[in-house]
Amino acid sequence: MLIAAICIIQPVLADVGMVTIFYRGAGEYYIGDTITFDGRDTIGNTTLVKITGPGLPSEGVPLYDLNGIHGSGNTVAVTHDGSWKFIWYSANTAGIEKLVTTHYTITAMDLSNPEKTTTTSILLKKPEFYINAQLSPINPGDYVQLNGYAEQGLTYVKIDVADSGGINLRTFISPVSGSGSFNYGFRGDMPPGRYVVRVSNPSMKNALMTTLTVELPENSGLTSPVPENVTSKLDSSPAPAQLLTPVVSLTPAAPLSPLTPIAGLFISGLIALVWPTGHRK
Repeated sequence: MLIAAICIIQPVLADVGMVTIFYRGAGEYYIGDTITFDGRDTIGNTTLVKITGPGLPSEGVPLYDLNGIHGSGNTVAVTHDGSWKFIWYSANTAGIEKLVTTHYTITAMDLSNPEKTTTTSILLKKPEFYINAQLSPINPGDYVQLNGYAEQGLTYVKIDVADSGGINLRTFISPVSGSGSFNYGFRGDMPPGRYVVRVSNPSMKNALMTTLTVELPENSGLTSPVPENVTSKLDSSPAPAQLLTPVVSLTPAAPLSPLTPIAGLFISGLIALVWPTGHRK
């Protein structure tokens, strides 16, 4: 009877739930790579993922914000079958400059039951070429600061800014120092939207790409300026805003003076006095 009771109890004790984590790939990645983690969480409906390692808090921080609150992490929903999946676009990590070539520990835990936790380890390597991108959205006209490290021996890098359709809008050339570092700022004079920033050099095998978001500030009240020295009584209401679209101030070739009609009447009267009607042909 005792053995039978144990056999009945064991399945109940085993079904207490678990959290697992796995990585896709060989476990070695360059800083800036896209890394996928997945696993199972049979306890709750939300999994929390965080990272720790040299130079990072022992309690861990979110993978997307290395400057975040100690002990916090990124959350990911658990599907109906108990699986979860988290994609880390490491190039878009705040505080990416803290990452160095070393092993880091990735922790996954159930959000409601943090005692249910598991870990895995990955190797991150600092690439020969990287860039610290502008992560937060900017307003039209703000400056964007890009800095990073290129392969030694390069004298310059090319910075291309393209729209979502792949059309190149801006190209800049940044010098590279003897140690391989570069620092370049440019004005984000593009309409609101999402843009791709590509940094490259013809002698480099790979180019690094990141995204830049331009947003219109709330309550900006931007409207198209009225061209100088042009007046009109047809419509005094402001024209619809044309954000960051060049407005050409057109100067009339021969602007009419308000006194022109009066001057015309005066001259006509003078001709009538000097040249009587009977003498005109």
